[in-house]
Amino acid sequence: MLNHASTALCTANPVEAGLGRLVDDACQLPPGDRRYWEHPEPLATKFSELASRSLALRVTPGGPLATADYRIAEGTKAVGDLVRQSMGPEAESWLRARSEEARGSGYGASSWGASIGAAFDDAGLREAAVSYEWGPTLMDSLPAPLYRVARTAMDRLPGLRPAFSTVHVGRRTGSQHLTFEMTNALPLASLEPLMQELGLGHQHGSLMSACAFVLGSRFVLPPGVATVTLRPTRVGLEFRLDIDLDRLPDVPQPLAPLLRIQMGERPRSVREWQYWLSAVSNERYRRPGSFSVLSVIVRPDLPARLALHLRPAVIEDAPDGDGDGDEQASWAGPEAVGAWR
Repeated sequence: MLNHASTALCTANPVEAGLGRLVDDACQLPPGDRRYWEHPEPLATKFSELASRSLALRVTPGGPLATADYRIAEGTKAVGDLVRQSMGPEAESWLRARSEEARGSGYGASSWGASIGAAFDDAGLREAAVSYEWGPTLMDSLPAPLYRVARTAMDRLPGLRPAFSTVHVGRRTGSQHLTFEMTNALPLASLEPLMQELGLGHQHGSLMSACAFVLGSRFVLPPGVATVTLRPTRVGLEFRLDIDLDRLPDVPQPLAPLLRIQMGERPRSVREWQYWLSAVSNERYRRPGSFSVLSVIVRPDLPARLALHLRPAVIEDAPDGDGDGDEQASWAGPEAVGAWR
């Protein structure tokens, strides 16, 4: 699947870049094993309006069978190797220095440990990231600007709990961001005071409208379904709302037409979505897989943009669609895929 997708999208191949062993390790169970639905996901591909024509994936080292310590050690090594080979020793040194503090917050206090992310374009590795689960010293290890933002979020929005921190390395810069779990029900309207405090109040309507439209006029997310990620950038704070579609009841079916309508005023996004969906499809399977996470992203200079994680059919189903993979957030059949080509 990754070989085909990289060829179709004209990107570097993640397998040839050194992730093949890690992907095999994460997907060692038979297709359709229910443990592939556990979070964090063993393997997911990602589409994002903010990173068109790239092949992005998220991998949990060792898959469902691994221990937290194994995932932390393997994930740290894998991302370090990728960054050193593609971005040089200075970037790797920064990554190791920053992740050393993040790793310290997870050891001895983890249930899942760590996962990694990587995105490739036609020039090679575009970005890499490693996420470490929350531990007792996580807040103390954050850079001062992110710590202040995190405290503001926790004060303004009851029910937020630090869940994990991600160390991100791009070609020119690195950053760290923090993800919160929402333990309470989350009315989308309740995000406005926090976004106002963070200088993003003017984007609240865009975020709420995009999220509610794609989810079929749902304006309240149940407990344990949403996470909020805060990421300082050069243009201001990035705010990302993630919705776990596996845990959300009554996800509209099929979801793809609603996504296309939401992106309809951005023709380039629709075209890139079409390319990506075709690239991750495989004629041996009746559907590409299942959407597992929907993300809505805003920045001070950017209204809502969408990103989606896809759990690929190659781990959900036997070839030719003979498996009984979860249909939630999936396509209706081959005719639905054909409509995007």
